[in-house]
Amino acid sequence: MENDLTQGPISNWLYKLTAPMVLGILAIFLFNLVDTYFVSLLGTEPLAAISFTFPATMMVMNLAIGLSIATGAVVSRAIGEKDSEETRNWVTSSFYLSIMVGITISIIGYTTQEWVFSMMGAEASLIPLIRDYLDIWYLGCVFLVVMIAVNASIRATGNTKLPSLIMLLSAVINGILDPLLIFGIGPFPELGIKGAAIATCISWFLAFIVIIRVLIKNNLLKFSIPNNLLSAWNSLIRLGIPASLTNMLGPLANGIIVAWVATYGTHAVAAYGVGSRLEPLALIVIMALTASLPPFVGQNFGAGKFERIQDALKTSIYFVIVWQASVYLALVLLADPVSHIFSDEPAVRDIIKTFLYILPVSYIGLGICLVSTSTINALHKPKYSLFITILRLFVLYIPLAWLGHEWFGLEGIFWGCAIGNLLAGAYILFMFCRLNINPELRNRLIKS
Repeated sequence: MENDLTQGPISNWLYKLTAPMVLGILAIFLFNLVDTYFVSLLGTEPLAAISFTFPATMMVMNLAIGLSIATGAVVSRAIGEKDSEETRNWVTSSFYLSIMVGITISIIGYTTQEWVFSMMGAEASLIPLIRDYLDIWYLGCVFLVVMIAVNASIRATGNTKLPSLIMLLSAVINGILDPLLIFGIGPFPELGIKGAAIATCISWFLAFIVIIRVLIKNNLLKFSIPNNLLSAWNSLIRLGIPASLTNMLGPLANGIIVAWVATYGTHAVAAYGVGSRLEPLALIVIMALTASLPPFVGQNFGAGKFERIQDALKTSIYFVIVWQASVYLALVLLADPVSHIFSDEPAVRDIIKTFLYILPVSYIGLGICLVSTSTINALHKPKYSLFITILRLFVLYIPLAWLGHEWFGLEGIFWGCAIGNLLAGAYILFMFCRLNINPELRNRLIKS
């Protein structure tokens, strides 16, 4: 199951690691798109309700991703150091910690829903619909947290095919169950928006079972308590908290944007919700690359091969620029047919198209930020990643979106977000060029 990523051509390894992850990450975000599509058939209010839940559900998912970043960093480094017992202890410690984190999230999320969504500007008529979905979603999110966190252990071995297949299996199950439970097809009850949440939770649970069996079969997980469990938890939390904050700040910023968009009415929220779910698809290849970089960087970090890490980041940045420019052109051409897929209402379709004409051009800058923070996290420097994310979101993205909101309305929000992403990417490129010019500074940062 293990690949030695410290040998061989860098671009070949990045391709071999990234290609399977495209399928896996596509499967993850198809959850949201499938749910959005079938719920949209129920009407504008259910679509707006599920759009409001997106920042909250992504907050949970990104917290789990933060824990997975910590897991991948320590496991891949142990593999690079050729220490199998340490590898197994890290995987086991992450498994127990993710269960505790999942339960805590479930309790907090379940008990704070009405207050959170009222603060976000949800109309009173939407709160019952939001609760119908999230009451069930939060109860099942323990399986999501464990699945995401522990799945990183498999990727750390250099095997990205198996995690991708597991995620694909989960998405297929969700896609099959969604229409059956939402609309009551055949012997199934008609549950509406509740059915979407139940389908999602069932698919998570089945994927969770498969992952645990794989880890046990490959001797990566043991159910006995490691002797250094508390010390391992301390290390995982120390790495995971900044990484989690880095990932959670995105949904938090999105929640602020949703509150501003809500001032333009339910149609605007519904359209923005569609755009928010299309955004991960537009970034799917880059997100796969960011999931592939940590095992490569971690193993080479453990082996002390720092030049390979620098070359991998350079290759990744070049790829982001070319790829995302191509994606933007495709989205501009497809904006009109895409808008018709998700709504029959002209007002909603027009806003979806406006979103697609403006925001995706900035995914070039966002992609550069993502591959950079992914590399930095794998080097056990999550505070640097947190700094980059705070700069992008709260120094550039949110303030510029607010100015656009105040001066130019809904379209101004979109332009503010886009300019913020592009400026953040330009800053990363500037810093990367400085480190290339000054190799002594670069090596000191990596080795410290």
